[in-house]
Amino acid sequence: MKGRLLIIFLLFNFVLHAQNDFRLPFKQNSTKIKFQLINNLIVIPVVVNDIKLSFILDTGIGSTIVFSVDDTISFKHKNISKIQLRGLGNDEPVEAMRTVNNVIKIGDALSISHTIYKVLDASINFSPRMGTIIHGVIGYDFFKDFVFDVNYAKEYIRIYKPEFYKYKKCRKCYQTKLYLRDGNKKPFVAAKYMSENRLIDVNLLLDSGSGSSLWLFKNVEKGILITRKSFRDFLGKGFNGNVYGEKTKIKEFHIGNFKMKEVKASFPDSIYTQRMSLIDREGSLGGDILHRFNLIVDYSGQKISFKKNGFYNKPFYYNMSGIIVQHRGYTAINDYDINGIKKESYTEKNEAYLGVDNIVSEQKLVVSDNFILKPKYEISNIRQGSPADLAGLKKGDILLQVNGINAYKYKLSDLNNLFSSEEGKKIKIKVKRLGVEMKYKFYLKKVI
Repeated sequence: MKGRLLIIFLLFNFVLHAQNDFRLPFKQNSTKIKFQLINNLIVIPVVVNDIKLSFILDTGIGSTIVFSVDDTISFKHKNISKIQLRGLGNDEPVEAMRTVNNVIKIGDALSISHTIYKVLDASINFSPRMGTIIHGVIGYDFFKDFVFDVNYAKEYIRIYKPEFYKYKKCRKCYQTKLYLRDGNKKPFVAAKYMSENRLIDVNLLLDSGSGSSLWLFKNVEKGILITRKSFRDFLGKGFNGNVYGEKTKIKEFHIGNFKMKEVKASFPDSIYTQRMSLIDREGSLGGDILHRFNLIVDYSGQKISFKKNGFYNKPFYYNMSGIIVQHRGYTAINDYDINGIKKESYTEKNEAYLGVDNIVSEQKLVVSDNFILKPKYEISNIRQGSPADLAGLKKGDILLQVNGINAYKYKLSDLNNLFSSEEGKKIKIKVKRLGVEMKYKFYLKKVI
């Protein structure tokens, strides 16, 4: 009888302990998770209440959030409440629904009673800018329970139970303290950058959910100012709207013994940071720098390790066209136009979500005997005075062809890479504007 009571007590204690945590199966100390690296962001497969979804892995966020991109996510309607969320951007706070008792599985890690915040505004959607469907973001809720071995080069993560992870000697690595703030939910690292001829110490939010390189917040007292040529531009889409500011390059960026030169840096307008707590924070370290390293991220031990990978020596280029492209619905294409393959060669396995951009693994959706759906792209922003702007392209133009290739044959990331590829490269674009097809050409030109 005592043995039975002990088993019941242990099971009850495990359930209580596991309600807000991720756990690996008994006697399993690690699990491997493949991811996609899209626009310098980690996109991982996540199963929520038995539905397969795609989330951005974001160290900069505390709670788990899903977007209203479709109605596939089922929530258990218990203890539901409405709250308001605020992030970067200048729009009003967004309304979200707090749901509890959700089951989340990532790899073999399981959270059996997970709180999720569902954003109710369907217009808050990062899928068009990513080129694939993004259902949500997850950060601290996942990071806090494991040691993460992040291999950006091979696009996989291996997570370990902290008590079983053993640090290896690594002469080519830089290990430093990971400072946890804002209720121990947000990680910070210390770094330096060269402004003019002096090094400035900066505390940076480790932000794997940002595709940028480095964001710096102006601070006259600390000397954090724009000292080189810059240009005004769209910086990115924040949780509360678009963010604008100045883009420049810094002479050097130092993280431990690693030194990177001519690094892109963005200075957001102060209107976007005035609601943020900037105590002991001078900016954010984003994916365009982070993906140049393989990382060991250890929240429980408050450590992080950097080891440079094959991306490390890539130059830091700005978009030299001035165009920002996003997915805009879909277009029906005759199936004989796609590599000459007949419809009969497509299987149910290849069918894809309706309205999603470049579907993962080049999946295609059959819509009739003769047509399939492929992504449609539009110009969502265009920098004033840029080569594309001077050529006559406009915001809202629908891309039909780029350099003689049908636009739907490109991945969104391929277009972004093309527009940042090589100064002097000729770009020929055919677009549709108000039902009229137009052709333009321009040459890529370095901004700074």
